[in-house]
Amino acid sequence: MKALIILAHGSRRKESNLEVQKLSNQVKKLTRKEFEIVDCAFLEVTKPSLIDLVEKIILKNVSEITVFPYFLNSGVHITTDIPNIIENARAKHPSCKFILCPPIGAYKNMPELVIKQLKSI
Repeated sequence: MKALIILAHGSRRKESNLEVQKLSNQVKKLTRKEFEIVDCAFLEVTKPSLIDLVEKIILKNVSEITVFPYFLNSGVHITTDIPNIIENARAKHPSCKFILCPPIGAYKNMPELVIKQLKSI
């Protein structure tokens, strides 16, 4: 069984966190064949944390967890914090494969997405 975690920073603004949850639900509908579990987690301010969600998902006997950082740039969270959390999870759960995606801003089609968004204004 495979799981996908969309990981965002987290905000004191409830509506921002709800946007991430909505995105997670939309991705879930589009990836039913690829991932049996799709959920979101947050690094700071709100819950669930990445660590807590990983522990919850592990209980469902998943074999693979993909973490998709919903971040634009490779700041400290991307370069240090998230990889450290993933490495600790790997050490604690060696039977589960963990995949850490690059931040969304690093994807090669990001310039085209920016242009598309500009044209929709």
